[in-house]
Amino acid sequence: MNRALLVERVGYLLEQCAGRRVLHLGCTDWPYTQHKLANGALLHAMIAQRATSLVGVDADKEGVDWLQGNGFPRTYLDNVEGFSHPAVLGEKYDLIVAGEIIEHLENPGLFLRSVQQLMRPTTDLIITTINAYCFFRFIYYVFKEERVHPDHNYYFSPLVLRKLITRCGLDVVDFHYYPIGKEIRPLNPRKLVFLDDISRVLFPRASDGVIFKVRLPSRS
Repeated sequence: MNRALLVERVGYLLEQCAGRRVLHLGCTDWPYTQHKLANGALLHAMIAQRATSLVGVDADKEGVDWLQGNGFPRTYLDNVEGFSHPAVLGEKYDLIVAGEIIEHLENPGLFLRSVQQLMRPTTDLIITTINAYCFFRFIYYVFKEERVHPDHNYYFSPLVLRKLITRCGLDVVDFHYYPIGKEIRPLNPRKLVFLDDISRVLFPRASDGVIFKVRLPSRS
């Protein structure tokens, strides 16, 4: 068992964002934006404190309008399966954060191909998503019934997502699992949090989610 594979998701993302030009996809987290910003839990706001520059993209117009009017003017409405906004296409990015969005998309492959137009050879793309082999979700399914977010279209296993990433022309340069984050632990039933704590100790590969850092293929 390699415990180094297990990281805290938000902490990992913020460490990667420090001192870099960042594009944050799915940045609004609407309709929870206002509540999370007020409680210091909005990832976009945390990234803004660490990045040298920050552009946000989301498909939710209400969320984009709200962020634009509340301190984040460089937030744009765009489709990550086919980027088209001039302000988004016209920037250079050191890091693109795609946190918890790929499971919401109708066509993840289109996203993985479209995002490449925003990348340079040194640009990192970080994808985080739910782990299909998550222990507490499996136990819940066995004893209760399947629980799926109403906006989720996919759950990925690590191998399946890795294969999709490489088939779409990107290279994986880093990989981790993550447990339930500190920011959402209070929002989950105690039994699920307890099961997640068990998995992080005994079998971290069955933790809540997975993180992939990817780049364009090297041309050496």
